[in-house]
Amino acid sequence: MPEITITDAMKFMEDALVKVGSPAVNASQVAEVILDSELRGSPDHGLYFFKLVIDWYQNGTINPDPKTEVIKDSAMTTIVEGDDGCGVIGMNIAVEKSIAKANTVGMAAGSVRNSGNVIALAPYVQRAAEEGLIAFACSAFRHPIIPPTGGLTGKFGTNPIAYAAPAGKYAPYILDMATSSIAAAKVWEAATNDQTIPAGLVEKSDGTPLTNATDYELGSSLILPMAGARGYGLALMSDIFGNVLSGSDWGHFLWLINPDEFRPIDEFKLAMDTELDRVKSGKKKPGIDEIFYPGERSQRRMAKLRSEGSLQLGDTAWQAMEVISQTIGVKMPSSID
Repeated sequence: MPEITITDAMKFMEDALVKVGSPAVNASQVAEVILDSELRGSPDHGLYFFKLVIDWYQNGTINPDPKTEVIKDSAMTTIVEGDDGCGVIGMNIAVEKSIAKANTVGMAAGSVRNSGNVIALAPYVQRAAEEGLIAFACSAFRHPIIPPTGGLTGKFGTNPIAYAAPAGKYAPYILDMATSSIAAAKVWEAATNDQTIPAGLVEKSDGTPLTNATDYELGSSLILPMAGARGYGLALMSDIFGNVLSGSDWGHFLWLINPDEFRPIDEFKLAMDTELDRVKSGKKKPGIDEIFYPGERSQRRMAKLRSEGSLQLGDTAWQAMEVISQTIGVKMPSSID
C-alpha cells in the first residue's frame, strides 16, 4: 500500500479544494476532517471519501464558497446559516462558540442549518471533550437512503450521531456512528472494489436482500436502519435535532454539558477513569488481548500516526486521488519508499 506524509496528504487536499473554488481557509478545515477519519482508521470517510467531496463541489451539491454566518448568538445558543457549504465550516463555528459558552454558563447548544455533508462527527465532540465537556452531536439530511421500519421508501440519510466524555488518565470516550446498519460510504467503497455486502444490511427497492454492492442504486436501494426499529428511532431523532429544530433539510446539532456543574471536574475525570478501568478489566474471550472502550483504538492509532508523520493508504484511496489529480490537475503526493 502507498505511504505518504501527513503534510503531503493535507497539501494535496487543500490544493484540490482550492482548485474547485474553495477559499484556502475553508479548504484547510475540510482537509483536516478527512485526514482525521483516515488517521482514526475509517478509510471509507478518509481520502477515498475525499473524491466524493470534490465531486459534490463540482456538481453543485456543496457550495464551494459559502457565506456562512452566525444568525443567533445568545448566552447558551448558537445558530449558524451554512449557505449550502460543507458542514465542516458551520460546525467548526458552532463548536468553538459552544465550548466557550458551556465553560461560562455550564451548558450550550449549536445548530447549523442549510449545510452540506459534515464528513464525520468525531472531531467535533472530541474537541469538546478535550476542553473537559460532555458532548452530543448529530447530522441529518433528508435523503432517500434509510426507510422507516416496515417501509420501502427511503426517508433519511445515514443520520450519524456522536457522543464524547472527558477522562483523566484515559483518552476521551468517543462514539461516532451512523444510525444505518452500514455507512453509505462503505457500500460505495465496496462497489468500487466489486465486493459483496453481508445480507440483512441493504435491500433492493422491493425489499429483497441486496448483497452485490455494485447493484446499489442511490434513490431506490435501501440501507436499513441499525438494530431495526431502534435505529429507525435514532435516525428520526437525529432528523428532529438536525432538521426540524433548524428548519432545514440538511442540518447539524451540537449539545455540550460542563460536568463541573454536577460535580468537580477533577472528581468527574477520576470517576471516568474508574469506570473505564471497570469496563476494561472484564474477562476476555480467547485470543483477545485487550478490551477497548469506544474511541480508544482510533485515538491510539491517530496519535501514533501523527507522531510518525505518515500514513499508509488503501488502494481505493490512492486510486481516488489519482482520478482527482488527473481531472482537476493537482499534483499527486510522492509515495515514501
